[in-house]
Amino acid sequence: MFGLSACHTRKSAETSEEMTPTESNASDPSAQKQVEAKVIYVPFENKAGRLIEGVGDYFLVYENSEWFVKFDCSDGADPGDLKPLIDQTAKFSLTEREGQWDSDDPNVQSRIGKYVCIHAIER
Repeated sequence: MFGLSACHTRKSAETSEEMTPTESNASDPSAQKQVEAKVIYVPFENKAGRLIEGVGDYFLVYENSEWFVKFDCSDGADPGDLKPLIDQTAKFSLTEREGQWDSDDPNVQSRIGKYVCIHAIER
């Protein structure tokens, strides 16, 4: 009879912080930036290549880069604020960050990279 055992390691809070990309402080006014950006919406496509209606991601395009818009870090900005601006340009007060897009939980799989937190929109 064969026995199986699992090797399970757990990161300490210090270790996981060191391994997580740094994130700037959105509440720090000096970290906020004013930009003019185009809003784009990318619909979600499942593994079978089928578009899922009403599910997708928003990005701001400025300075030759596309930035994912993360809503749970924003000061009140939500998808409804950006929907009427799709394929249009507006002025934004935002903070640029880098880290997990989908979840801040280190035990949950998430896309990672550069993203923005929107603080204000000037139409």
